[in-house]
Amino acid sequence: MTRVLDLTMPVGPGTRVYPGDPGFEAEAYAVHSRDGFYARRVCMPEHIGTHVDAPLHFAPGGLDAARLPLWRLVAPAWAAARPRGGGAAGWGEVSGALGGCGARLAPGEWLVLATGGRVLAASVAEALVSLGAAGLAVDSMSPDDEPYPVHRVLLPAGVPILENLVVPGELLCRRFTLVVAPLPLLGGSGAPARVYAVLDGGRLGDEAQEGLRGGEG
Repeated sequence: MTRVLDLTMPVGPGTRVYPGDPGFEAEAYAVHSRDGFYARRVCMPEHIGTHVDAPLHFAPGGLDAARLPLWRLVAPAWAAARPRGGGAAGWGEVSGALGGCGARLAPGEWLVLATGGRVLAASVAEALVSLGAAGLAVDSMSPDDEPYPVHRVLLPAGVPILENLVVPGELLCRRFTLVVAPLPLLGGSGAPARVYAVLDGGRLGDEAQEGLRGGEG
């Protein structure tokens, strides 16, 4: 039986956001005792908890959260841990971590990284664009710091970024299918997303790539 892991942070008042961003707010406008049902109005930033950064976030005129190509959202993925150390991790270190897993990232695949508290260098983003990667996912609030070299390479190239992903240890050094389901927010620079790992060796992702990939639209 194929196992499925939920890689998503629950969203609520304590969910982390990027420093300086507004937090989660909710107000009930219907309650059981008065209305016979319960419902809330929710206010939150696009970039809260587990979320996707759409190209529009850093690329004027780029795709918004509602127009991300489906082939990028259901795709094979490799998960690895960034090497321990200081400073920004470059592509040599990241590819070495993948090689230590016996992995080699192919076009149309996601790179999923457990951060170890490190940010990434622009060389990682440049390599992912050159490889034709489907996207980059990290378990941190951001893969980089100002001036955001990774964002400034990946997003204008149409490559989305997943942030605040939950990456369990059992996922490391595995190939699997990543299923990313962001809210289709029109005009969204990003969107909260429910994200799953299907532990099938990437079979579903490979099949989806064959059926869906036909360009960036």
